[in-house]
Amino acid sequence: MNRIIGAIVLAAGLSRRMGAAKLALPFGSGTVLQSTLDALEAAGIPVLVVLGAYADLLRPLVGNSAIVDAPDHALGLAHSLRAGIAAVPAAWAGALIVLGDMPFVQPQTYRAVAQALAEGADVARPVHAGRPGNPAGFSRRLFPRLMTLEGDRGAGVLMAMLPVRDVAVDDPGVHRDIDTPSDLACDWTVQLRR
Repeated sequence: MNRIIGAIVLAAGLSRRMGAAKLALPFGSGTVLQSTLDALEAAGIPVLVVLGAYADLLRPLVGNSAIVDAPDHALGLAHSLRAGIAAVPAAWAGALIVLGDMPFVQPQTYRAVAQALAEGADVARPVHAGRPGNPAGFSRRLFPRLMTLEGDRGAGVLMAMLPVRDVAVDDPGVHRDIDTPSDLACDWTVQLRR
């Protein structure tokens, strides 16, 4: 049986610490968001992008990816996640929760976490150098519980209550995001191998 695992890309945030629409900033050969989407495409994972604060600016950057708007994105991360979960195609058996500001995650990491879900894990996450990272993945069975999250609390609160399959990866990108201008100023070229 072929279990489709997709990716919900959270791209609805206000980018308060950056002071600008960070997902539209130049990165690699495109933008921060495009780099994240490129890695998912290279992994062969279908994508649903959740837009909010900068929807008009980001919409042209997502290519052919499916889009859902999170009208209450300003209420916190959980509200954007819920908009994504509500829009997941019926064929998906699970979803990776991908943060749009994490362009360093490698395609093989996305594939490994998706594979754990396809093999029956209810929750899976990558672990590099003994530390859990992103993206976390959830089986469809847990979507109703994800829909109960509120405010700025992400899925981590749910993960704390459930058994999690840790997937060992050789990818320090699972710990790196872009939140401030200094995050873009670093030499990340070693992380841009695709």
